[in-house]
Amino acid sequence: MDISQYDLITQRYLKQCGQLLDYVPNNQTLLRMHKSDTKVRLVLGGKRSGKTTFGVVEVCWAALGIHPYLDLPKPPLAIRVCSVDFTSGIQAIIMPMIKQWLPAHCIKEERKEKREIELVNGTIIDFKSYDQDIEKFEGVARHLVWMDEEPPRDIYESNYMRTIGKNINGKLLITCTPLHGLTWLYDVLYDNSEAVPPYVEHCHVSIFDNPHLPADAVSNIMHDPAMKDNLEAALFGKFIAKTGLIYKQFAEVNICDPYTPKAEDMILIGIDPHDRNPHAVVFAALNREEDYIVYDEILEHLVIGDLVNKIKTKMGTRFPPALAVIDTSAHAEQSIAGISVADEMMRRGLPTIGAFKDWQAGVLKVNEFLDSTAGRPRLKIARNCPQTIREFRHYVWADWARAKDKYNPKEKPLEKDDHLLDAIRYVVMANVKYRPPGFKLERKDVRTSKVTGYF
Repeated sequence: MDISQYDLITQRYLKQCGQLLDYVPNNQTLLRMHKSDTKVRLVLGGKRSGKTTFGVVEVCWAALGIHPYLDLPKPPLAIRVCSVDFTSGIQAIIMPMIKQWLPAHCIKEERKEKREIELVNGTIIDFKSYDQDIEKFEGVARHLVWMDEEPPRDIYESNYMRTIGKNINGKLLITCTPLHGLTWLYDVLYDNSEAVPPYVEHCHVSIFDNPHLPADAVSNIMHDPAMKDNLEAALFGKFIAKTGLIYKQFAEVNICDPYTPKAEDMILIGIDPHDRNPHAVVFAALNREEDYIVYDEILEHLVIGDLVNKIKTKMGTRFPPALAVIDTSAHAEQSIAGISVADEMMRRGLPTIGAFKDWQAGVLKVNEFLDSTAGRPRLKIARNCPQTIREFRHYVWADWARAKDKYNPKEKPLEKDDHLLDAIRYVVMANVKYRPPGFKLERKDVRTSKVTGYF
């Protein structure tokens, strides 16, 4: 930290802050996150990558009012630090590191019974662990909340609300190694089109970015058989699907630029309607090569009339589609309306057929169409369909490790993030044969019995 830009009194104060002045982040990625002014910062790091030191320094800078990059409120501040458990997380790691980085003369009192530290300038740093009851996370507003390792969602939400108060718009910081797979953190704060600055910003730092570790020791980790399944998370801070992706064939090659159907394309739509969940609709173009391109999507809570109108608007002059396939539940009569969803759509000019519901066969076929090893894939998703792409990346098998019948596990999907994928499966399993526009199936001139009417 260059202190020459400050007045003499401030310089004298800063010189007492010891190693906080000499701190240099391990890499430019961490430096960028130190400079980030987003509401929520998510630092995903491999083990020993320097992410915990990053969090400690952020807390100390804020507590002393000497953050070199952000215009934070002046002390005294209310700061919260959270970790997995108090004994091995807070007491053994976090508190010793904070007291190591904070100059001793800046600490006024450590109140062990309250799990907090008070600084001479009036700043209070309190410590919480995820094994505490959620009620313990309520209370007064906080200017900064740092969560070391992935927090449960209810604790995150409680901490978030603590950063909102009179004249307070605090910040949240999460540093973690994502060892638990595609959890809520991945769904909500990472792979989410809404999780962008100034609301959320994330980064990855790996163990190889830490210049203070011996290279040969780090390299040995790559060859340890016990580490094989967690290398992406443990070394690089990347999310991995602990329970396994269902559509493993889905890759970047299956994502294409936004697509406008050609005049010669057949337009097919798949519909997965729901009572409580949003309706899911995919629009697919089937070309002469019988490749499918999903070029548009709908995932909304709408009444059936509005849903059909939205489909008409999206299709324009191409409405009605060559084929609309819908979940068979849509043919059941609604108790209140006295008419089925399919009949209501028919009344509004959208005829549908029931979907083929063999889930396993459908998954196999979709994976076959996604596969590009034998050439080009037969199924692509346009980039302007973010919810569909997101579902492909999130759709995993249920985690039966925690189930009672763990010795006889069953292959069953985790029933979330699958509505648009169901609609795609309906389209693919319809086995549509490409026909050019204007094609008409003409009846052959055959003789029938004048008596029976049969051939």
